[in-house]
Amino acid sequence: PAARHRLATLLADRAANSGAGARRGATPDLTELIPEWLQTANDLGYQAPPALLPALLDAARARTDLRRPALRLGGTRARWLAARNPAWTYALREGADPTTDLCGLTTGEALDPTANTDEFDPTANTPAAQAIRTRWEEGLFAERVALLAALRRRHAPAALRLLATTWRSEKAEDRLAFLDSLRDGLSMADEPFLEQSLDDRSRNVRATAAALLSALPASGLASRMGARAKTHVSLDPTQPPAYPMIIVEAPHECDGPMQRDGIAPKPPSGQGERSWWLGQTVEAAPLRLWTEVFGGRTPEEIVALPVADDWRADLHAAWSRAAARQRDPDWARALLGTPGPDAAPTQDRLSQDRLTQN
Repeated sequence: PAARHRLATLLADRAANSGAGARRGATPDLTELIPEWLQTANDLGYQAPPALLPALLDAARARTDLRRPALRLGGTRARWLAARNPAWTYALREGADPTTDLCGLTTGEALDPTANTDEFDPTANTPAAQAIRTRWEEGLFAERVALLAALRRRHAPAALRLLATTWRSEKAEDRLAFLDSLRDGLSMADEPFLEQSLDDRSRNVRATAAALLSALPASGLASRMGARAKTHVSLDPTQPPAYPMIIVEAPHECDGPMQRDGIAPKPPSGQGERSWWLGQTVEAAPLRLWTEVFGGRTPEEIVALPVADDWRADLHAAWSRAAARQRDPDWARALLGTPGPDAAPTQDRLSQDRLTQN
């Protein structure tokens, strides 16, 4: 029952944060915890309750990185249901045998850094490379997504080179799906491609590129966001050292460079502009920044500091999203605490355990 309730809470939060009226700001965004929850639930051998399968399939449709773990959790019932709804046809291909071979690539195979992968390089003159190029250029969309994911796991640089060969000619919705597949095995090697994607014609592609870059604390975007965040959040210099307090001076405008780095200028209904801009800035800044800003304090000590002028909820919500996105176990522990038997659903113990084990 507890696991069922947690899954329902995460999926409900995903639905609330999608669409034009998405909320984001003072309320922690649990969407980033869904991959961690699914992985942990699968490791424990759980099965999704039938009543939650539609929401689970919708979530996986929107994010390619959720598809494999979601279908594993959903099992045969999920694939049976997907066959009866055209919106979920992705599951019929994703749900195939994970050892299915794609152009010599085993889709369930983990990346082996010591393996000889030159034969899979799309620029090479090898039978495997030629087969990959043909499938990529002529295959159905679902086949191309599966091929990119398989190559990504086998040889991430080759997958990025393959994507670059047709990137400019792809439709916006296809570019978005392909870019989202880079979540699997994301590394600094992806930064140049993602940085270029910040100038994409599609707003959704730009937003996804910015989100991926902010998950890389060493990226240029994360550094730019950190520089901005430090100007908005600091210790109150008027307070005596024995009574430190955080003060917040939220942004007064959302300029062009901020928008290029993924800050959406228009807030959702019911949220102020300055709060909206502040939350997006702080959540994209590297969490290690705050130890420096707050005089070497630990995450637990930072979270315990009082925050002036009712900015605490906004600031902690942004830090929570950053902790989930950056997979930071110390900040996860500090922000989620140790929930008791009557803990609120937002303190998802299963997700917390997974975060703190990484």
